[in-house]
Amino acid sequence: MKLFRSDLEQLISNQLFEISADNLDLGELQVAGNTIMCTISVETAANGYRIYGKLNARLKESCDRCLADFIEEHESNINVILTNDDTLLNEKNIDIIRFAGSEEFVDLTPVFHDIVLLAEPFKQLCDNDCKGLCSTCGKNLNLTTCACHLSKDDTRWDLLKNI
Repeated sequence: MKLFRSDLEQLISNQLFEISADNLDLGELQVAGNTIMCTISVETAANGYRIYGKLNARLKESCDRCLADFIEEHESNINVILTNDDTLLNEKNIDIIRFAGSEEFVDLTPVFHDIVLLAEPFKQLCDNDCKGLCSTCGKNLNLTTCACHLSKDDTRWDLLKNI
């Protein structure tokens, strides 16, 4: 997504943008509706601008316990500094982007790409109380109960207990 200098100079406030997920190159991550919503405001900062706001993405997930598909909404904060001050640019300040006085626009696509990927949790659960799948028959225990009984006399691992 390109933000033009004219938008920055007008100090836009709570402007809504729709971003196509295809433009962000998110790999296997799927976005519901293929659209990410972003609300951005701009204010002046030392030697540049500060861009801040919210990024909302509805992601198609698969539960790690029961394998059911579900959609989860992720909201992330945006806070980026655009500056022409080279002393602020280093590896530690990853939220600072070089923006020279001669540039007509800044491309925020890499920033949004990283924000969406970092919002993805390590463990996706359809519900915190997800019961998962039956280890014997494979039925989704959130939808039905099964007649499987786990035997307490399971002897498959007895030889390993002796080690």
